[in-house]
Amino acid sequence: MIRLVKHIFNKSSSGFTMIELTIVILVMAIFGTLTAEILSNATKIYSESLKRQQFISEARSSFFKISRELSWQKHFRGFKQCSEKNIYINTGDGNLIAYEIRNSNDILNSNSQLNTELLSKKIDYNNSSFSFYKSDYTAVDLQNQGHEVMVINLNLSYVDNDLTINLNSDISPYGLSLGKAMSYHE
Repeated sequence: MIRLVKHIFNKSSSGFTMIELTIVILVMAIFGTLTAEILSNATKIYSESLKRQQFISEARSSFFKISRELSWQKHFRGFKQCSEKNIYINTGDGNLIAYEIRNSNDILNSNSQLNTELLSKKIDYNNSSFSFYKSDYTAVDLQNQGHEVMVINLNLSYVDNDLTINLNSDISPYGLSLGKAMSYHE
């Protein structure tokens, strides 16, 4: 009996067999490959969501900047120069702010206080525009009825690869809400 126990003990303490080592190495390789694949996919998803978030942030930031500054329009004279792709904002303190939607799919911002800057490089030229309306929301002919503008519709479409964001807002500049200034106010 002692020999049998000694024989069993010696056999089990001799180490791993080649088959056992091969199986362990294969299992570790499979788990390592799966872990690397999962980490690679997670990194890719994170990178794509970060790019998407940056795109959304750029679109919102530029749209809200234009919306805010459109509300500063103080005088109707600036509208005669405006078009579907250009807008000029005459602020109360004499500054002129201009936005131009260019066919190079970007939007340019000019300010009499600052240099010209590229506001966004992701504008869809064909689907972005400025529109001008009376208080009853009928379109205004800027050359003949510029003094009747009460609402400016800002419609900007942003595109980045397969992502598209359409932002649209009606802005009623607080300087224009009372109507055309009388001659003794100018």
